[in-house]
Amino acid sequence: MQYLQIIVILTTLIVGLPLTSMAAASDATEMQTTPADQAALPMVSGEILKVEPGTGKITLKHEQIPNFGMPAMTMPYKAGDPAMLEQFKPGDKVRFAIDKVEGTLTIVSLELASQ
Repeated sequence: MQYLQIIVILTTLIVGLPLTSMAAASDATEMQTTPADQAALPMVSGEILKVEPGTGKITLKHEQIPNFGMPAMTMPYKAGDPAMLEQFKPGDKVRFAIDKVEGTLTIVSLELASQ
């Protein structure tokens, strides 16, 4: 009877380990930066082409974004703070930082570029 209990325990441990390590790995890929980490994000130059308050997005023509390995392009991004949408307009030259927030590339910092 003891052998049966040992086999059940060992089987449970062997089967449980891969599931535990898979759960830990998926948590690591979904890491978010903290506000302190956001200060370390690179600021990228760009120009606002479109502001969409209804969708909460800003379309930017921008330089390379090194922290995501993105080349220079034009793309809409979610605004991390809806108040950003009220402060900027198409044609504004800006500097911004993006991060992945809840799986979406999001503008976490946006400021007018110094002229």
